[in-house]
Amino acid sequence: MKLLRTEITPLTNEPLYIDTREQSFLWSPFHSQPSFHAHPEMELVFVEEGFGKRIIGNRVEPFEAGDMVFIGSHVPHIWLSDPAFYEPGSTLKSKVIITYINPAIFKQLLGSLKEFDQIRGMVQQAAKGIRIYGRTRNVIAERLKSLSATSGFEKVNGVLQIMHLISTSSDKGYILPHAPIRIGSSGEDKLIIAINFVKENLDRPIYLQEVAALTCMTEPSFSRYFKQRMKRNFSTFLTELRMERAKELFLQGDASVKEVAFHCGYDSLAHFHKLFKDHTGLSPAKYKFRYRFTPST
Repeated sequence: MKLLRTEITPLTNEPLYIDTREQSFLWSPFHSQPSFHAHPEMELVFVEEGFGKRIIGNRVEPFEAGDMVFIGSHVPHIWLSDPAFYEPGSTLKSKVIITYINPAIFKQLLGSLKEFDQIRGMVQQAAKGIRIYGRTRNVIAERLKSLSATSGFEKVNGVLQIMHLISTSSDKGYILPHAPIRIGSSGEDKLIIAINFVKENLDRPIYLQEVAALTCMTEPSFSRYFKQRMKRNFSTFLTELRMERAKELFLQGDASVKEVAFHCGYDSLAHFHKLFKDHTGLSPAKYKFRYRFTPST
């Protein structure tokens, strides 16, 4: 089985992301089709509805409603709905809550504080895949349902509490008796290659031709592939990133509109003005005045 090595954070722009999915069969909005994959983000999966089989590392096991698993960074995995979900006219549905935790933000939050020793130990063991059951699963499930609608400190605090529960509970077991082995051949996710390239080069013109070549695809093929995965075309995605970068620059410093346009890859100031106003409803100068220089009361 071919293994796709990908990332989640570049797709969500959030290092801590809770995704609630209700689908006719399990599939990831970050992949064009179900794929056996691995990513640096740690992942907590709770199945509210649905059944089928899951593959973690080299272990194939059935899953059903109530299944809860925490897996560490770079652990190969896939959840596959039962064939009955794919039959014409099927009324079956799947519902899952998936939490992605970027290990970089995890390290920043926990550092080397002794108080987090148990959580750090649990994270290391998550390379084996941790199955969570019993009362601990029920408590975590209810918290996840509440956290899916939160943000900011409340979400971070809630996830840390969940990780503490997992680390201290006896209601858990390991899916893989040893650290997971490397499975099959692996390939880099072309979408992640393209997105990372764009984010690293926003300060200059970026052409579809060069991004397509970077992913070893033709321009039409890359355009179709990108829209299928991201649900919007490449030019729209590029403009969105540049406008977000422009807003950050206006808020963080005293750069002129011309300087911000240049640092966002625009040679034409008029074109930048139009796109920025379309995106925010304000001209660059008015946005800068309103949000950067709002007088205190």
